[in-house]
Amino acid sequence: MNMKTLAWPLLSVAAFAASPASAVAVLGTDLQSLAMLSNTYVTTGATATIFGSLMAGDVGTTGAGGHVSGNFTTVGAATIGGGGSSVGGSITAGGALTTGDSARVGGHVTTAGAATIGAGSTVSGNVAAAGAVSTGAASQVAGNIASGGAASIGIGASVGGNVAAVGIIATAAGSVVPSQTVLTTPPVDAGVLVALLANQSAANRLQVLAAQSAFARMVTTNVLGATITADTTLFSGVYGADSLSTTAGTTITLDGQNLGNQYWVFNIGDILTTGASSRIVMINGATADNVVWNAGGYGSLGAGSLFAGTLLANAYIDIGADAVATNIGTSCGGVFSAQSFISVGAGARLGSDGCSCVAKGFAIDEYGTAYREVSLPSDTAPLPEPSAWALLLAGFGAIGGAMRRRRRPVSVAA
Repeated sequence: MNMKTLAWPLLSVAAFAASPASAVAVLGTDLQSLAMLSNTYVTTGATATIFGSLMAGDVGTTGAGGHVSGNFTTVGAATIGGGGSSVGGSITAGGALTTGDSARVGGHVTTAGAATIGAGSTVSGNVAAAGAVSTGAASQVAGNIASGGAASIGIGASVGGNVAAVGIIATAAGSVVPSQTVLTTPPVDAGVLVALLANQSAANRLQVLAAQSAFARMVTTNVLGATITADTTLFSGVYGADSLSTTAGTTITLDGQNLGNQYWVFNIGDILTTGASSRIVMINGATADNVVWNAGGYGSLGAGSLFAGTLLANAYIDIGADAVATNIGTSCGGVFSAQSFISVGAGARLGSDGCSCVAKGFAIDEYGTAYREVSLPSDTAPLPEPSAWALLLAGFGAIGGAMRRRRRPVSVAA
């Protein structure tokens, strides 16, 4: 097998530093809680799985049998596919919300438009909509329903709490509704909710752009060619490339060498493309939360490929069918498009069960440059303060002077 190994890079002090008390995380709390963020729309194919939460700057759509383990938030409309699709958390939409048949929502539903719950679907929380609410046959809502228009409860459907509506409440045969209330005003202020979501989306976009700028300012320790055609091993460092692609079936191995505080930052001026069935694997202590791919253009992950790390792209992100992204270790990693959309192919998977935050080991210094925070072992003594260093040096100097005096030859008189 043709394999290339890059030598151990020289690390700059700016890229690798102890954590000051006032360190600012490159990706703040809002983005740490997301596995996917787009400035425009998000669409996932049939049976695609997203471990974590997502936010779309416009509409969001999942395919049939798709799964999102966290929250599903969209500035525009939200559509959850049928065929057993699920959202483990809550759904918040600035437009209409629609679930297909047999869908499952583990939290609440809040929408600035109408809400339509498909036949045989379940919602574990409340449903609140600025517009009308409709539940399909044999559907179940465990909490309350509050509608800014009419409320229609399907045949054999059940509601665990109260149904309140500005308009008419219609209950079909066999439905279960414990109580009903007439509302005088919609339960959701559509204008306020849309503005809140739009502001949050804009703030997240600026945060991604700032993170991209901070990573781009790091000192490059290795320059990569435009195309990686052979299996390659990369050690800790900051890698630069005008554009970067890998050919089909190629493996990039990130080797942590069983050392602490290892990281990989890839600053790519334009596009990042990984070939079909290509792989990024991590060995000897390397973890995905220490890997960042920073693309000035778009990012495209080939069908059936294996990817690891956090992907920041200025333009769109396309994840091919059956690709597996950022599922190494305990970090979900994440894919973030600052200016465009994210498309996930059928059967693709982002993250892994039980994973947590993204790029958690990086911070921004006072000059706007990203650096990797150092984690000292618990049994490591803290570094002395500058005043202590001065006393130590003075002490060493006194000892050295005494030793020199002790070794000086003695003159004997004739």
